Amino acid sequence: MKLRRNPEDFEVIEKCTLPVGNSGSFAVYELQKRGWTTLDALDRLARQFGLPRKNIQHAGMKDRHAVTTQRITIRNGPRRSYGDDSLTLTYLGQSTREISADDLSGNAFRLVLRALTEEEQRRAETTLPEIQQAGIPNYFDDQRFGSWFPDHGFIAAAWIREDYEKALHLTFAEHEPLDDAEEREQKEILRDHWGNWMECKQLLSRSHRRSIVTYLCDHPTDFKRAWECVNGDLRGLFLSALQSDIWNQIVSDRFQNVCPADQLTTFSLRTGPVRVPVQLDPEIKSRLWKEHCPLPSGRLQLEDFPDPQQTEQTLTRLGWKLRDLKVKFPRDRFFSRSRRPVMIPVSDLSGDFASDELDAGGRNRLTLRFTLPRGAYATMVVKRLLLDEQQEASNDF
Repeated sequence: MKLRRNPEDFEVIEKCTLPVGNSGSFAVYELQKRGWTTLDALDRLARQFGLPRKNIQHAGMKDRHAVTTQRITIRNGPRRSYGDDSLTLTYLGQSTREISADDLSGNAFRLVLRALTEEEQRRAETTLPEIQQAGIPNYFDDQRFGSWFPDHGFIAAAWIREDYEKALHLTFAEHEPLDDAEEREQKEILRDHWGNWMECKQLLSRSHRRSIVTYLCDHPTDFKRAWECVNGDLRGLFLSALQSDIWNQIVSDRFQNVCPADQLTTFSLRTGPVRVPVQLDPEIKSRLWKEHCPLPSGRLQLEDFPDPQQTEQTLTRLGWKLRDLKVKFPRDRFFSRSRRPVMIPVSDLSGDFASDELDAGGRNRLTLRFTLPRGAYATMVVKRLLLDEQQEASNDF
């Protein structure tokens, strides 16, 4: 199976409830993009319009490797549209307030799965009705975990443990699988010359990375203050990644405690395996569909979780205590405080099989259409759809 053979194979349309009218200080736009992260696209717009970046707000993060449509607001933004081949901004009107996550009700998806084998098609045909009936686990998926490194863990883990040098090294010098040639070259400079800041500055291209190095030229060992200079939105993403992975593990262990072994299977995420409920008994399904688990942080108590004892055991297995999950410095970013359903419905799910025009071997494609609540990952539907329960079933964690 091939997903994202081209950007048009992964389309996302944000469902937004922000009122739009003719008055207010906030211009409202529909942003369609391809090949851009949401944050990079907003940075570009800020430069294009000559406005402070803080004036531009969004409700949700959208994938780089997709065609995505979402709403944004710009305080005192221009009342006109803007666009090029990869970024289109359509002016919709005005609002009396900026957009927020509370305005996002969900996302509608269109996904094309290409080059399906006969076994994958058989599996999808069997699993589609199961997903329609039972939904999927609401795990955070791999695209959330770009700041995790197999041999080093999460950048945010080094940060909140006050190992600021490690956090900086992972952020600016450690290779990631999706790095392009230029990014790998820039990181290689820092890996080879770490600590020799003047030489690094001379070799690096002008960038946010180079500005951090410029600070270290004058303060060679002040990694704590250098970390404060790292883009705040980027540091916020690091916190979200760590928090999301811990939430996944808490929920996975919760499924283990609640579901009989024959109603569980697993699939692997980038950071490790998680348990997946399948073909649940009505009583267990009803129980899990009503259950919410908070995002873990030091501001909570164990009693805030569905199973305090199990949550403590999970945190211990991961090397944490709940009170450890807090930011000491700089305190401009924090762990999120919200509750997330452990299971979610997949609404308006449909699947159409047809010959794959891009596959020379004559295999078929599957076009999926569905809607998910805000914060849910479409790729989780794909993982669940093609999951081979017999091959993947395991409780060996």
